[in-house]
Amino acid sequence: MPNGGLACCGHCCNLENGLCALRNEAIILPFWTTCNNMNDAYNKPEGVIYAIVSERNNGPVSYAHIPYYNGLRADTFYDDSTGNNVLWESKDGQKLRFDNVDDYLTFYKTELNKKRKLIVGAIIGDVIGSVYEWMNIKTTDFNLFGPRSNFTDDSVLTLATMDGILNGKDFTAVYQEYGRKYPGRGYGGFFRSWVHDDDPKPYNSYGNGSAMRVSPVGWAFNTLDEVLFQAKRSAEVTHNHPEGIKGAKAVAAAVFLSRSNKNKDEIKNFLVDTFNYNLDRKIEEIRPIYQFNESCQGSVPEAVIAFLESTDFEDSIRLAISIGGDSDTIACITGGIAEAFYKDIPQYIIDNSLRVLPTQLIRLVEHFSVKYRDKI
Repeated sequence: MPNGGLACCGHCCNLENGLCALRNEAIILPFWTTCNNMNDAYNKPEGVIYAIVSERNNGPVSYAHIPYYNGLRADTFYDDSTGNNVLWESKDGQKLRFDNVDDYLTFYKTELNKKRKLIVGAIIGDVIGSVYEWMNIKTTDFNLFGPRSNFTDDSVLTLATMDGILNGKDFTAVYQEYGRKYPGRGYGGFFRSWVHDDDPKPYNSYGNGSAMRVSPVGWAFNTLDEVLFQAKRSAEVTHNHPEGIKGAKAVAAAVFLSRSNKNKDEIKNFLVDTFNYNLDRKIEEIRPIYQFNESCQGSVPEAVIAFLESTDFEDSIRLAISIGGDSDTIACITGGIAEAFYKDIPQYIIDNSLRVLPTQLIRLVEHFSVKYRDKI
């Protein structure tokens, strides 16, 4: 909370240029009680620190430099018996109270370290792309998050794949379970009918749904042959068309090869030799002419190319979305591969993506990640 008084957070006091150093924004008032856009959790820089002002008898009694956790606010308050306390409240109403700032910071650092090891690349791509699926943007210059950012069927079914692998559930059963539990997330028409079928059968689909949900397979199995076999199993319960199976196998293989520290040329050559995808095109060539295409053969190669051209995780997502089309799914596929390759995602991107997930889904990600991250 940049504040012109003695209790400022350290980023706006006595600055000759009158700018908040965290945001590079003008300090509009000399004595802010709230930071400009303080409650906009979507655009916070990584590691933002703010000063909390607690009031007692209409006067400030405590100031503390407290970081945000998971895009949500922690407040200090004063207790007559214990002094300064910290209260953190989650989006689903869970409240955690800490007797002092040091205890909160210990909690914060522990949770931060856990999140750095989460397998969330595909989910992040979906959440960022969710806004642009029906409002395509043919540039890499766009806001990553906004009020309409949310998780779609891509995340739901990726999480279902995690659950199926982690808990030994049949893929048919777990996809039906999650499709019913999280309705209205943008599922295709055939899948919506399949979810509620008492005797579900595959429907010969070559849509990109098989590829969007498969990335956990690339993390969970430790040989390429097993990854390809399990990717086929995950796909064929719905997408038993050869292209539907091929798309899932290609994405799972790319994730596996990436986490196995193969370089981009090795990954590209395997995908070209095994699946005959054309990966020699450039995003600049694809972007002007690309149109909405929900097929594996019309979106998986483009998602892979976005990864191959990228310089880091964020760049991969921006490139994927910039071509237009089925933006959330393309970014979901790209994000799953890019995370396995780059190994590192900026914390604010993780935070702002997780904040839209129900707590029980975040817990699933945590459990899957603990078991399968960095096990190869």
